[in-house]
Amino acid sequence: MGETGRHSSEANSATDWSMVDHAAHFDSPEGREALNALLARYVPAMRAHLRFKRRIDQDLAEDLVQGFVSDKILARNLLAYADRKRGRFRNLLLTALDRYAYSALRSRAHKQASQTTSWDDAVQPASAEPVTSDVFDEAWALEVWAEALRRTKSHCAAGGRADLWGVFEARALRPAIEDRAPLPYTELVERYGFLSPVQAANAFNTAKQLFQRILKSVVAEYIKEDDEIVGELSDLKRVLAFSGGTLRTLGEGVLDS
Repeated sequence: MGETGRHSSEANSATDWSMVDHAAHFDSPEGREALNALLARYVPAMRAHLRFKRRIDQDLAEDLVQGFVSDKILARNLLAYADRKRGRFRNLLLTALDRYAYSALRSRAHKQASQTTSWDDAVQPASAEPVTSDVFDEAWALEVWAEALRRTKSHCAAGGRADLWGVFEARALRPAIEDRAPLPYTELVERYGFLSPVQAANAFNTAKQLFQRILKSVVAEYIKEDDEIVGELSDLKRVLAFSGGTLRTLGEGVLDS
């Protein structure tokens, strides 16, 4: 498959909330695969939200997330009732999680003849408005980012373009992760056999554009309309801009054209 066909396949690999739709039919192999992918992306974000936003200890947060997945997503097939008209999927998921945790903690408190101190004020189960969480958004952004990086690396390897991944890693990833200056293009010429520093710079731009396309395809797996995808990518950039350390540095180095 040529470059154009490959990129087109990535960009259109999942539309119309297809990942969510497929995951709702988890009795089929395709549905189970979609559900596993969806959970891999969102379980860390849900766990982080409960731990750091709602101040729940690690063990209890883990129990609540597992209970939410078991009781709501699997037993009651929450995904089958996800309505794209009500807003972005991650906000819908977070609202359902907060309501579940609120109910679970109230039930636990009643059984123990004690009261929860923070949840009565922190969560309003009757509210129809989506709950937002900076912690959840940052964990979500990290999972989306990691998946896009994994697919970019795999794409470069499958296409015999290890040089693209190499310059991307040397100019963007490692400088952000290790807090050091990007490798100069003159060194990349020698390392990857480019004809000139200009060609190495062009390869880096190509790698950035590839990553941006793949990132968009990851987001498109649970977003329907193009304008919603643009909004979700804007949210991703916002989360990265206000986060600290590696995420912020990567966002500045890769998402800016």
